[in-house]
Amino acid sequence: MAAISQVGQAPLKAKRKQISLFAIAATTLTILLAILFFFPLYWAIVGSLKRPNELQVIPPLLYPPQPQWANFSEVNKVIPFYRYLWNTLVITVLGSIGGVISSSLVGYGFSSFRFRGRTVLFIILLATMVLPSEVTLIPTYILFINILGWGNTINPLVVPSFFGGGAFSIFLFRQFFASIPKDLNDAAKIDGCGPFRYYLRILIPLSMPVIITLAILWFQYYWNDLIGPLIYLTDQDKATITTGLLALRSTLGGSFSRRGQAMDHLLMAGSLIGMLPSILIFFALQRYFIRGVIMTGVKG
Repeated sequence: MAAISQVGQAPLKAKRKQISLFAIAATTLTILLAILFFFPLYWAIVGSLKRPNELQVIPPLLYPPQPQWANFSEVNKVIPFYRYLWNTLVITVLGSIGGVISSSLVGYGFSSFRFRGRTVLFIILLATMVLPSEVTLIPTYILFINILGWGNTINPLVVPSFFGGGAFSIFLFRQFFASIPKDLNDAAKIDGCGPFRYYLRILIPLSMPVIITLAILWFQYYWNDLIGPLIYLTDQDKATITTGLLALRSTLGGSFSRRGQAMDHLLMAGSLIGMLPSILIFFALQRYFIRGVIMTGVKG
């Protein structure tokens, strides 16, 4: 019996050893990839704390010998950076609110109401997701500037989000609302709850993971948008972070210079300040983001 027991335990030990080796290899690969993807952010942090001449040293310095924390305030002396930060925040908040509210209403309409041509309209809506934004760039520019007269205002950047919110946002809300049992809607009707009240009092509280997911995506889109502000905002006082950082670059060698001195360290400092809100918001709401994506893909 002892011999039989030892024979039976041998494959089990070999399997455990194989699993252990696989776990070690997977963990090592994960750590290496994490270091690889974190290095650009680390280099931006290090570069923002260096002196101008320390960025040109060969071989490169992997740490700042004497961190220059004044670089983060110096960038505002070169350009009105914190003014650009405020402009970006206003556009981002307004655009995100408009995108979430309008897409939830349209998604609610597609999921809860029966009308002729609903399927065809939804297919056409999804087809717009494969349409490159460059295709509609000139027609929308003519509409906003020549017809509506919205030149040098934030209206072309913010107002469109209040009219639908985009195909992807509508799709996420439609999928989530369709996953909610119809019995809940029937019970609400029996209690005298109208369609809009049902949407406001029942669907919206249930869809908070989806709302947070789309809020993160809209925030990332508006915060990092370069083409829109570059085209529609001609006044420097209305510029955003992306266009402000673009102004920090010189036409010679990609370095911004002032009095013959390179300003690459200020460019990195401004870039670091600009990316921090996106990083903090994503990691603070990461669990809601993952939950929202999972819930919109499950129906039943």
